[in-house]
Amino acid sequence: MKNLFLTTVALFVLSAPGAAQAQQWFDFNGQALTPDAIGGTLEMVSTITNDGSIETPLPLTGSISDRYTLVINGLQLLSDDGTMQMYAGGTIQIIEDDTTPADFGDMSTFSDGTVILEGTIQQFARIDFGVGGLVSGEGSVDWTGGSRINEIAPADRLAWALVVSISTRASVLIDGYDENWNGKVEPGDPIVSDGATTWGQLKKTY
Repeated sequence: MKNLFLTTVALFVLSAPGAAQAQQWFDFNGQALTPDAIGGTLEMVSTITNDGSIETPLPLTGSISDRYTLVINGLQLLSDDGTMQMYAGGTIQIIEDDTTPADFGDMSTFSDGTVILEGTIQQFARIDFGVGGLVSGEGSVDWTGGSRINEIAPADRLAWALVVSISTRASVLIDGYDENWNGKVEPGDPIVSDGATTWGQLKKTY
């Protein structure tokens, strides 16, 4: 009877919606410089803005928006048909720095800390829907390095979703930049335990 009960509970824990998984992503908001022509590159600097409601894939400490930045460099424009722009080849970094505040007046202040994750953007599509300034972007990220890369299993480092809401409204633009980027970088499956009871922990209680 005990074994039957444990098996039943285990199946419930493993199959219940959200029991073994939870939403996790790096949420960011920043400013971008866009290329003028095919072959040019896009640069974007931002701060990570997870406010506690969404868990980060790796645990971040302290005041997140003050310590962590997300930077994209060298994202090359491959094509532009007036509605969709296709990019590829960029580098993406998540950087920790608790000494120099990030300042949009000096893009270098977003990159002068410790790179905890670094990767490549395999492709990125920017789509202008032509309705009320509605623009979005979607791409794929493979993590390849950084001081904390070993906290992510090799198979879990690939094909993270990069999803961005893009705006050129004056109210969200900072002087000198072309676009505001509000987005996230999200793994296919959660990387860090969300506190759900594991089967091993459950057995220890009986």
